[in-house]
Amino acid sequence: MKYKNLIDMHIHTDNSPDGAHSTMLMAQSAQKAGIRVAAITDHCECNEYYLRQFNLSARQAVFESYKAKAAFAGEMVVLSGIELGQPIADLGAAADVIKNKLDFVLASFHTFSDDDHDFYFLDYSLSENEPYRLFSRYLEEINKIVEWGEFDSLAHLTYPLRYIVGNSKIDFDLSRYFPDITEILRKLVKSNKALEINTSGLRQVYGKLLPDIEIIKLFKSLGGENITIGSDAHTAGDVGKNIIDGYIAAVEAGFKYVTIYQNRQPIHIPIE
Repeated sequence: MKYKNLIDMHIHTDNSPDGAHSTMLMAQSAQKAGIRVAAITDHCECNEYYLRQFNLSARQAVFESYKAKAAFAGEMVVLSGIELGQPIADLGAAADVIKNKLDFVLASFHTFSDDDHDFYFLDYSLSENEPYRLFSRYLEEINKIVEWGEFDSLAHLTYPLRYIVGNSKIDFDLSRYFPDITEILRKLVKSNKALEINTSGLRQVYGKLLPDIEIIKLFKSLGGENITIGSDAHTAGDVGKNIIDGYIAAVEAGFKYVTIYQNRQPIHIPIE
């Protein structure tokens, strides 16, 4: 099936520390990929807001997204967003970013507040990085973020599995965490927040959506109405990648529309 309203709600530019290409090039790549709505969501890691000058790069990211919005007006909708990492680690930093005129706020968790290493860099053979203990802590932090609630969509739930299962090839029984995940999803539903279907895992060793279809279906069964779909692209070549796989999963889970955000307000776009 072909989808006529392709949307990518998670794109990083070179205003992110790990982004490779300019905002204009990323927007141009989105247009070439047939994307109708593209959200620029550069990283802002709140626990290192001043240390790594995210206070400056986030402002620059918003400025450049508005330039792209104007440049592509009438051809494609460009949204000004941000990915807030570890927002509750520095609520002042999170508030400082959100006060910008944003369309969309993703919330995520990449690293513990007392540790400056992303899950990507951890050695899971070390006892202090025992995967089940780490994943429990991860879900505790996600739960706190959801209770904080000053965001629009929860990014890449199950993110650590991209490295625990994917890169490190560790057999991991996610089912033991379904009660905790269910509680997180219930809170998302109650607060009318979106769950992101992140397609980046399909391009990596992990080979699955983040979260996988089982959790997407669970979200829907609990009354979830809002989903966003994002490639999590960090290079021009990845913009829009596997978005159709995200749409297929959304339909399988029972969703009839995807959600975009303009001026922080949800808009439902039919899947057709």
